[in-house]
Amino acid sequence: MRIQTVLLFFVVLISLSQTRLCAQPNTNLILGFQAGQTSINSLSVSQNTLIGYQAGSHVTTSANTFLGYLAGGEATSGNFNTLVGVQAGQRITTGSHNLMLGTNAGMYTLSGSHNLYLGADAGAGAGVNGDYNVALGRAAGLSNAGGTGNIFLGSNADASARNLTNSVAIGTDAKVAVSNAIVLGSPLANVGIGTSAPTTRLYLSSGTTGQSGLRLENLTSNQPAVALNAVKFLTVDASGNVVLGSLGASDAMNHQADKWTAEGELLRNANVGGVVIGNVTRTPTGYGLYVAKGLLTERVKVAVASTADWSDKVFEPGYQLPSLERVAGFIQQRGHLPNVPSAREIVQQGNDLGRTDALLLQKIEELTLYLIDLKKEVSQLRRQDRLKTARIRRLETPHAVHP
Repeated sequence: MRIQTVLLFFVVLISLSQTRLCAQPNTNLILGFQAGQTSINSLSVSQNTLIGYQAGSHVTTSANTFLGYLAGGEATSGNFNTLVGVQAGQRITTGSHNLMLGTNAGMYTLSGSHNLYLGADAGAGAGVNGDYNVALGRAAGLSNAGGTGNIFLGSNADASARNLTNSVAIGTDAKVAVSNAIVLGSPLANVGIGTSAPTTRLYLSSGTTGQSGLRLENLTSNQPAVALNAVKFLTVDASGNVVLGSLGASDAMNHQADKWTAEGELLRNANVGGVVIGNVTRTPTGYGLYVAKGLLTERVKVAVASTADWSDKVFEPGYQLPSLERVAGFIQQRGHLPNVPSAREIVQQGNDLGRTDALLLQKIEELTLYLIDLKKEVSQLRRQDRLKTARIRRLETPHAVHP
């Protein structure tokens, strides 16, 4: 037992010989190899607790607590920082009043102040130098570069844009992309209020039949309506509660509701004329919809009445393909292709997309036939050229001379 005590004493001595242990009158506590090596002999630096390999090795200010391998290892002038964990706040330099707890928490923060990072890799992304941010959870706030006053709660809760302000992301993988916004959960998460089993993106349960649980304080029934002439609609009562409403039999309706009928998933207008949207100045007969300013859609499909209205006739036997000389003469005289409307005709009559597409395809098919004929002519000329070349070579080759 006495031998074990002696051996333990020597082990402690060897350990202390490899570390710096300092409890100076200036109230610093420094423990660990190269921990607080810059401030260890400075009488102007006080109230620091630096424990761990190179913990606060460059710190020159007071009132810091660094605990862990390389915790605050590159810190210089910041103060009132508490960094706990392997490489926690390792590169912080001028930042102050930060609390970073967890492996790599706030590792790349340089100048940020008044931040709270709790969890492995919380706030540990490059360039995360904002102020007054809170990140709780593994890798929370990892991309919050330059952000200020943001809150990230949950594993991987983060910002998906730089320099955000006053934004909140709550829940695993929750991402916020704009300032002054709150995001609850990941893109696929459901949010429940008054229920523990939400089945939609926002599920409200008031607990009382006939009440929605949603109140709009500044939108009441005393305000003028925006959507008019609806049969059933969501509205609000005098207190701002959202309720389902309908028009009464005595309500005046300044529209022809009987002209519109719902047929399955279709809404049909029974008016023999057409429907006008916007300030349309010309409404020629023969059309059912007139739209001013333009029509934006992701897909347009034009019905074709029959195969005769398409242009595959070009490839049928007996089709009279006009000669290129005739086409050139027509272009020189008219200024456009044969059978294709001129610019003036398009302006006057409009562009019939179905007919125009058929005409353009017809010209493409005619060009294809021209190219096929041209290829035949080129191939024939090449064959004739090869025959002439071979004949010239035979004529130029001298006859063999025999001894």
